[in-house]
Amino acid sequence: MGNECSIKELYDSDHWKVLIIDDDNFVHIMIKEILKSFRFEDKPLTILSAHSSVEALNILNENKDVALVLLDVFIEEENTGLKLSKYIREVIGNKATRIVLMTNRGSQKLEEEAILNYDINGYEEKVQLLTNKLYTVVIASLRSYRDIMYINNNRRIMEEVVASSSNLFEKISIQEFISSTFWHLNSIINLCREDGKCSVNGLAALRSLDEKAFRVIAGYGRYSNCVDRRIMDSVSQEDFELVRKAYKMQDPLIMGNRYISYYYSSSGVEGIIFIETKGQINHMDRELLDIFHKNISAAFESLCLNKEIEATQREILYLLGEVTEARSEETGNHVKRVSKYSHILAEKYGLSPRSTMLISMASPIHDIGKVAIPDSILLKPGKLTSEEFDIVKTHTTIGYNLLKGSNRELLKSAAIIAYEHHERYDGKGYPQGLKGDEIHIFGRIVAVADVFDALGSPRVYKKPWVMNDILKYFKEERGKHFDPDLIDILFNNLDEFIAVKEKFSDKNTKVIRQVSQNIIEE
Repeated sequence: MGNECSIKELYDSDHWKVLIIDDDNFVHIMIKEILKSFRFEDKPLTILSAHSSVEALNILNENKDVALVLLDVFIEEENTGLKLSKYIREVIGNKATRIVLMTNRGSQKLEEEAILNYDINGYEEKVQLLTNKLYTVVIASLRSYRDIMYINNNRRIMEEVVASSSNLFEKISIQEFISSTFWHLNSIINLCREDGKCSVNGLAALRSLDEKAFRVIAGYGRYSNCVDRRIMDSVSQEDFELVRKAYKMQDPLIMGNRYISYYYSSSGVEGIIFIETKGQINHMDRELLDIFHKNISAAFESLCLNKEIEATQREILYLLGEVTEARSEETGNHVKRVSKYSHILAEKYGLSPRSTMLISMASPIHDIGKVAIPDSILLKPGKLTSEEFDIVKTHTTIGYNLLKGSNRELLKSAAIIAYEHHERYDGKGYPQGLKGDEIHIFGRIVAVADVFDALGSPRVYKKPWVMNDILKYFKEERGKHFDPDLIDILFNNLDEFIAVKEKFSDKNTKVIRQVSQNIIEE
């Protein structure tokens, strides 16, 4: 929109700006006198004066929200006014400001040229203009300027709707989605940038199927301290009644200076957006806001369904992993802990959110190939013979062969993990003897997660190791058995690993936190 003001500037302003450009000071005095009590849409005029083209350009550059320019066509010299109007449109790029040319010299030819060849909005003789006709010209010009700003703003909103809808579909968590929705809506309703660099009061809340009340997951302005509180405890009783009304309507509610929207998914997850608007929402097309709401609702439903599918897939994979572990008399919590450890390692390593999700969901079936290992070997309490150990090692290839035929990204990831989680960083692992970065990062991560948990867990062939011994082993095997970068991540985030171990403990006892500090610091 070039040098035009924004619709926000228009509505934040408590007056309309009119610029008089004329080298005759009498004209300035007369126009100001005629318009001194003028008001349009309950806002008065601020009249700016320029007595030369240079002065006029300086004022226009400093005041991008000038609604009307009253321009003497013969200022300074013949046709200067026409050149100035062309400069405003084409060089400054201001298409919204209304330009009305004034003249003392009647010329049919000049008037026709001005109207046909220049982007002006009126051509008036000063004798007629400096009467009550001035009211008609000013009102028509201000109304036209206001409507152009409406159109420009609605175009911007439509562009925002398109861009925002695309961005919302990229969100990977429901909490992230609903928070982002808040800022996209705020940028449209309150005409703020999405980055939040403007003051706003509002909140976003969610409720899952097993919860009775909506809980605030993001708060802004006066609601910034309301996170994790119930929405009914966060807003006034009057505002809560509006929230309840929007909930019952299941449609956006605009009431005074409040905007409330409700979102529902067939998976049972519900969302609420509550925004205090800056005055009445009278600067935009409500139909555009409704289109955006429908796009948000569609994205919310899609995301919630995807999360439900992911949760179901995760539970199935946990169950498959638990079946495998149960055969070797190990607890199902082992696969949950390996999944959580893998998630931490992947995230800290810098893998993408998508890859982090894949490894955390696929890692529980890293030992799926053990279903084909005989119980006589799998449950043997004593040391295995070399022949028996060779049979055990085949579980990696068996698992890989079970999973590799799938076209699903999740199962392809699981196949990689099953095949490579017993490879060693120094190349002495199995079944392929891969070395260093030849081992897929998924395999390297699960190797650390699996061994970290297995060493601290009881097995038919061993007792659990104490934490000091586990950490000492990992320190010794850094760069040998394990990727050194992953071992550094383990030691640097040990509290998170211990928290997972405690939360998903096989017993209802806390693991001892007294870890030898010298082992970490050596």
